[in-house]
Amino acid sequence: MSGKRIYPAIGIALLAVLIAGYEFLTRSVPVPDTVVSPQPVAVEPAVIEPKPVPRDIARLALPAVGQALARRVGQSEQSYNPVKPDNAQYSLLGFSCSVSLGVTHLRGDMVRLELDAPCQMGVPVTVRHEGVSFSAVTSDIGRVSVKMPVFNRQAVFSVEMPDGSTIATEVFVQEASDYDHVAVMWSGDTGLQIHAYEPSGAHVWGNAPQSLSIAIKGRGGYVTRLGSTDFPEAKQAEIYSFPRRQMRKTGVVRLDLSAAVTPKTCGKNLLAKTLQPGVNGGNTLVDLVLNMPACDSGARNLVLKNIFRDLKIAQN
Repeated sequence: MSGKRIYPAIGIALLAVLIAGYEFLTRSVPVPDTVVSPQPVAVEPAVIEPKPVPRDIARLALPAVGQALARRVGQSEQSYNPVKPDNAQYSLLGFSCSVSLGVTHLRGDMVRLELDAPCQMGVPVTVRHEGVSFSAVTSDIGRVSVKMPVFNRQAVFSVEMPDGSTIATEVFVQEASDYDHVAVMWSGDTGLQIHAYEPSGAHVWGNAPQSLSIAIKGRGGYVTRLGSTDFPEAKQAEIYSFPRRQMRKTGVVRLDLSAAVTPKTCGKNLLAKTLQPGVNGGNTLVDLVLNMPACDSGARNLVLKNIFRDLKIAQN
């Protein structure tokens, strides 16, 4: 009987504990009048401890690698020559002011001559080749490019700069010996022109110059006009090239020289030079003085028929 009475008492006690806990949990908590925003809390970054280097890696021959590198650096320093400032000048575009001259064979007796003078823009220069001379003017980047026939296989060219210095170059042209050349040179506005009357009936001159292609095919010669007209006393030249060895017919090329009678030339003595094949080979340079007709003479052209020797064509 005593054990049965203990169980109800324990149950009553547990019920009282539960009721008291419920009242504690549901009891209202006073809320403060001011709500303060929580401040950010700095979080320290996690520190990762380095792992120990394995002994097999630590035993690498790093000192030997460093010594080899040091030797290489030392050798480089011994052979290094620091760039020393020179007295060379440079253009506004950063190019060296040094002058260069090159020549390239194109075809037939024709070459291209190229002058490069980056610091000498828009200045007159004089081109010379085997007695032929003419003026050229450099471009806005200091260049001159001109096509012209050559008179010899070993063709030498030179260019005189405004300060009197000269630069030269040369090229070998096998086909040059297949052509005959005649030329006339002058300064200023003279109206000089070569007239070639070929066996085919063609009249080759400045207004009908023909072309190099015609000469290569052996159908006739062609005229090349050289020189600048940008200033009054510029040197000019005209060359007649005839493919003597390509021609299939015999005959004679008759050559005349004419000068226009204008207000600039009438009544004056014109100075000129001619260049033509010599009797015994080579080229012959001759100075000319042309007495021009009076201004009231009514003449329009002065034609000189005995200045050049005729070119004879022998059938190959």
